[in-house]
Amino acid sequence: MKKCFIGLFAAVLVVSMVGCKGEVESGTGGSSSSGSDKAGTVALEKIKIGTTEYDFTAQVYVTGPDGAIIEGKTNTDNYAGVFVAGRKVKLSPYIMSKYEVTQELYTAVMTGQKVSINGVQKALAAEPFECKSTNDAYKVLLPGEKQKYRAAENMTWYDAVYFCNALSEKTNLTKAYNITGMTVDADGKITGATVTLVSGANGYRLPTEAEWEFAARGGDPTAPVWDYTFSGAAKADGSSYSADQNTGLDAVGWYWSNTGSGTTSNSDPSSGTAGYGTHHVGKKAYNKLGIYDMSGNVFEWCWDWYDGVTNNIDSAYTENGVVINPAGPAGASGGSGRVVRGGGWSSNAFWGSVCRRYDNIPFDVNYFLGFRVVRNAN
Repeated sequence: MKKCFIGLFAAVLVVSMVGCKGEVESGTGGSSSSGSDKAGTVALEKIKIGTTEYDFTAQVYVTGPDGAIIEGKTNTDNYAGVFVAGRKVKLSPYIMSKYEVTQELYTAVMTGQKVSINGVQKALAAEPFECKSTNDAYKVLLPGEKQKYRAAENMTWYDAVYFCNALSEKTNLTKAYNITGMTVDADGKITGATVTLVSGANGYRLPTEAEWEFAARGGDPTAPVWDYTFSGAAKADGSSYSADQNTGLDAVGWYWSNTGSGTTSNSDPSSGTAGYGTHHVGKKAYNKLGIYDMSGNVFEWCWDWYDGVTNNIDSAYTENGVVINPAGPAGASGGSGRVVRGGGWSSNAFWGSVCRRYDNIPFDVNYFLGFRVVRNAN
């Protein structure tokens, strides 16, 4: 097994002020019965398709009804995400899934999905996963874990955005993407397409990098957790920010040195042993917004093209010095990849940082790469 090492991005970091109304609720997500849309409260308990409700699909408001304004500042660790010094960012209100998309939900949505390529119907893969019960390398779970609740992985970026549209259609929401010119390989994976956002759509979509990082940090720049190394947890006392191993990650995330037991060990995990591979979502602690697994388990696709030079502000709309809903460069000006965040079970601890990012070619797949969904709150 080869540990996941990916191109490093170094710079400066984050923020000081936010426009969320009210205090962030506990990790239980609060109650949706009052109609409140404060940050951290439940927006949806479970996704329902037809008559079936799916576990581990709850969603929370990430901001209050006015969205959020974040003023960047230098971070002492000298690594940057989106919220850099000298920059003020405004995010519109949005909702995020508490969990990474599970294998169960992915299969439920993608089963029976077909696309027409030059007049020929092609079936899309509904179970592209490497970490499954039929694969001897990854089939042995830790006690209490269930296969269907493992994080979905091994889909292309194009598969992920198609899934978002298909889920929107199945839940009677307006699709967030126009997807044309698709190419599909022999395994039923989408390897190319032209994808554009639909203005004002209320359907599911991938988070922008700014939305992902704001949620990972807990949504409140005035709280100590905002500056934690990991989503919901600080690095271990005396450890380096860039350490391969970090026991601080044990509480909130699965990574290479704890994937076999949940606790950091000096023994590398072995193929075919318990815990080798992705994990049942939501088994670790949640962050301040009640969101799980934003550090570790699987890396997560974001919407943005990667641009390591300008910190993904090229295509952002600016008004009175405030960057509005940055969504990355207009094209692949920094390379051919889409942004991926959060670290995974096969990576070292530093990749689980809320600051670290890298790019992945959108037609590529990996057993450590999945996603979660967001949608506009109004």
